Amino acid sequence: MTRTVLATVVALAGITAARGADEPPGARRRLDALEFHARAAERTGVLVPMYVYPADVHKNPAYNRLIEIKRQFRTVPVWVIVNPASGPGARADANYTKAIDRLCGAGCVVLGYVPTTYGKRAAADVRADIDQWQKLYPRAQGIFFDEMVYEDTAAGAKHQAALSAYARDAGFWPTVGNPGADTPGRYFTAKAADVIVTYEGNTCPKEERLKGDYFGGYADHPPFTRGVLLHSQEKFDRAAVRLVSKYAGWVYVTEGVFRPNDPKAANPWDRLSKHLEATCEALTEK
Repeated sequence: MTRTVLATVVALAGITAARGADEPPGARRRLDALEFHARAAERTGVLVPMYVYPADVHKNPAYNRLIEIKRQFRTVPVWVIVNPASGPGARADANYTKAIDRLCGAGCVVLGYVPTTYGKRAAADVRADIDQWQKLYPRAQGIFFDEMVYEDTAAGAKHQAALSAYARDAGFWPTVGNPGADTPGRYFTAKAADVIVTYEGNTCPKEERLKGDYFGGYADHPPFTRGVLLHSQEKFDRAAVRLVSKYAGWVYVTEGVFRPNDPKAANPWDRLSKHLEATCEALTEK
């Protein structure tokens, strides 16, 4: 049924785009409702920060393993964040071009990394990165806004929503914002991103935190709009992943370690998680 609804959404999107200003007033609302229904029925997916350089791209063990996992778990959505140079860089890298091609060929959705420095980076520079992704790596489908602003202010939500809207207008979907922390509900209401990572840390959050069920929280917004990233997980906790999947549509678990102020443990995303197969297995359980 989900595939049928998604096909309907795609068809209606084409009709809506063709009609433009002549579309009926309720067309956008109906299309949004159909998209909501389709996404609400989707299985929880994995959001992979793939900050691994694709050297010897056809034989690269990390990329080949990721591609094989996606082919093995075809019903698990896989979104992959690629990051050539803390953003798209100044020129196209042929290894990244081919890596993106291969990921798309396996059915992964590829997101281009864009830093926002918690709202401190100039919006013009962020927009320039988005344009550069479109120019250098046209097969990248979405944008990942790292270090997303999350202060509980109307100005913060408006700022991030404008960046996300710019990416969408450029043809990118999805947009993912990563504050890595509890995010006020106003950001979801403002459509600051299609998905917001509400937690990034080294322990699985408690169920109450995953719910976000408090005034100003995010419980009024569906799981498919939320993500959780867990690092420093030497052992895989299947129950924790199942718990996260109740409240978040996107999850990733890695053994990569992060410790503040420790240069030897500064980047937990510099490898493909050894837990990825187990995560996909847990997400396919009924």
